[in-house]
Formats: sequence, C-alpha cells, structure tokens
Amino acid sequence: MLTKQKPSDMSCQGNAVLSLIAGAIKGCVFADIVIVKKVNGKTLTVFPLVTGTNASGGSIANQDVYNVPFIQYQAGNSSVKMTPRVGDIGLVIACDKDITNVKKTKGGGPPPTQRRHSYSDAVYITAIASLNGEPTEYAEFTGSGINIKSPGVVNINGLKILANGKLQLVDGSIVDGHDHGGVESGGSRTNPLEP
Repeated sequence: MLTKQKPSDMSCQGNAVLSLIAGAIKGCVFADIVIVKKVNGKTLTVFPLVTGTNASGGSIANQDVYNVPFIQYQAGNSSVKMTPRVGDIGLVIACDKDITNVKKTKGGGPPPTQRRHSYSDAVYITAIASLNGEPTEYAEFTGSGINIKSPGVVNINGLKILANGKLQLVDGSIVDGHDHGGVESGGSRTNPLEP
C-alpha cells in the first residue's frame, strides 16, 4: 500500500497528459534565482540556488553556469553601468531559443540548434533587493529629488565631490576653505563667486 499517494499519482487520462507535459519540460529553464560566482568582463559565472529533484524527491546537485551575459540599462551610447559583483543574488531568464549567434555576431538569424530554455541561453537580469545587503552607494530617485550616496569620490568629468562633501576642481584645488595668496588678512570678506 502506498503511503505518500497524491491525487496526481492516480492513473487517468488527465494525469497521463500532465505526466507527458512534465516530462517534456523537465530540464527546461524559464527563470531561476542564482548567485554570482565570478565576473568575466561582460559575462558572469552563476550558480543556481534552487536544486532540482529526482523522482524520489531527492536533490539533484546544480552546476556553475558560464558565460551568462547581464542586463545593463542602456540607450544608444548612454548607460548606467553597474556590473554585478561576486555574491550578488539575482534572477536569470533563459531565452526560448539558442542565442549563440546573437552573442557572437550581435545580429539576427535562425538559431544554430534546436535547444530551448537552456542555461546556455540564460541572461542575468538583476540582483534581487530583498536577498542582498543594503547598498552603500546609490542614486535614489524619490519623486521629489535625487539622492546620491557614495562612500568614496563622485567623479563628474574630472570635477570631484569628495566623500566628505568638499568640491575638488579639475586643477586639484579644493573650493571649500581654500586660501588666496597675496591678500592681507582683515575683517573684510571677498565678493561671492560670479557666474
């Protein structure tokens, strides 16, 4: 007598069809949660965090997935560059068809194989905020302003805002609290900077 029998274990046409569908999509990947193991320029090595199971319910060990491209917010030659980092937990999707030729040529055309929904055709979408630590550097769009936070220097075309909030010009001079030579000390103040 079976002790762990479920309704889906019963023999009927509906369950036979479900079994065929399950068998057909077994091994297909649609979306998965992964951890970034290595950054290789514009691709990643990732490791799926949720294991598969065998017919007995036992765990099937995952393997690293190599050469996974990642999403970058980009329009033409404008971009927000945020390369994923080792340890990031994020989401990958697997494209419907083999994307090998697109990755090689950056052009269209038929897929080179009939491979479907494979980790070989995965793209890393983004880190999942609730599964990662609180960021220490960010640009936050609040609806009423923009907050920029950096533990280091913010470099804007050579103009730098230092971590302590001071402004450094391209020539290296610090705008806040700098001295002027050749001026006699006294109670007067210099005029404000002119635009």
